Amino acid sequence: MPTSLSKYLGISSASLEVLGVFDPILDHDTRLFIDPLLLKHCKTPEFSSSYTDLQSRFLAIGKLLQHSQRKDDPFWKSAATKMSWHEVRGLCIGYSTGGTSGSGIGKGLRDRILTTAKLIIDAGKSDPELFELVGLFEDNFGADRISDMTANIIQGDILTYSSNIYKKILPQGWGGILDRKTNLPQNPFTKEPILLVPKELLRDLPSAFEWSGSNEIGINSAEVRETLNALVGSSWRALANMKKVELKKLVLKYPDLVDDLIDQYASKDVKPYDFNEDKKGEYAWYQRTVEAVSENPIELTLSAHPSLDEVHDLVVTICNKFKQLVENNGLNTLFYDGKSKIKNETAIQLAFYGVAEAYCEANKIMIARESNSGRGPVDFKFGSNGENSVLVEIKKSDNSHLKNGIVRQLPEYMKSERSSKAIYLILDLGMNQAQVDNMNAVHQAIVGSNISIIYIDGQLKPSASKL
Repeated sequence: MPTSLSKYLGISSASLEVLGVFDPILDHDTRLFIDPLLLKHCKTPEFSSSYTDLQSRFLAIGKLLQHSQRKDDPFWKSAATKMSWHEVRGLCIGYSTGGTSGSGIGKGLRDRILTTAKLIIDAGKSDPELFELVGLFEDNFGADRISDMTANIIQGDILTYSSNIYKKILPQGWGGILDRKTNLPQNPFTKEPILLVPKELLRDLPSAFEWSGSNEIGINSAEVRETLNALVGSSWRALANMKKVELKKLVLKYPDLVDDLIDQYASKDVKPYDFNEDKKGEYAWYQRTVEAVSENPIELTLSAHPSLDEVHDLVVTICNKFKQLVENNGLNTLFYDGKSKIKNETAIQLAFYGVAEAYCEANKIMIARESNSGRGPVDFKFGSNGENSVLVEIKKSDNSHLKNGIVRQLPEYMKSERSSKAIYLILDLGMNQAQVDNMNAVHQAIVGSNISIIYIDGQLKPSASKL
């Protein structure tokens, strides 16, 4: 069952909101990241020197690389030691697949980063921000590793902040388990200390990866400008979307690009994630689904050793209730941002996940439910074994793989999971004629199969006053 920290501690989510603390889901990674650039302007006292510490670490690595004559000499090894960043467990953020731990940096990736940094530093560019931008140049170094790298360096500040917050919010006589080493509450799912971060440090994508058309490349050399315009145009947005290996070659060929890239990066007017709008659908789903289930209860029953038909009937009941909540009780607003733009499919999957789990918990039904929340091959698996398991696959009506999902993907998943029945949950968020035709083809494709379709109208509807 998805459980927030506030629920686990038995306190109101508002008490964390007032303090500006991120209220994590303890058994599900929220795909948000610590942005190093946000540390620069952080107002939380415990992080007042964090950005300076971050840059000091990068400066130290840069100086060691300047003195290094070859890979694996003493200076290189010292630089590698300072870049030996492990997973920072307990934050419940990032891209983890099935769990809540982060991504460390292995030797191979670390050596590639150091090699690239060494080449750029030898070209006379030693700004510490270079390491914050390393994800632009190296494969397998994305938002999660930027976040983990930052969290690793400021881990002491995170621990201090967490400890100070718990002193304010932890109920007296709380009966949960405290981690022996940190004396912080232990995550009941992972057995790790639950670390806290302020919301003002979190973004859906670190600013190092986010560039707009207004980020014009400011290079004085007419020759370089002409070359760049022929290759990619005049905006860093185009360069940031290049293959990383190509961008690396370009930067190494024209080192002055690094100066401009860093100058524009350092001057970015970066803002934290807007948790109210929740444009990525990563946060609001939890509280909204808990409230929706509480306000719209249903009775569910399941025998001690349920048959396939029993499990299927229960899952259909949950799916139909989800349909009702979406179509008649406003849950569809979770699928749109503040500008009525449709969010990605993950927002729908998380909403269904929250509803399904909450109904099963409310009815004290112990049923094995496996969810990858859109990250794995199948969205949801209900049942305690292969013989009675039912799969649920969720797709938006505009998904280009809508038909393929039911003709090829879902039958294959059913084979691999040894599931005899499946449900295809289709969310209509607006369809053109081609998509309507695609829907008709989908219905024809399931004739004679053990796959059923539940269609849900998730489109925004005008208020009664506008009808």
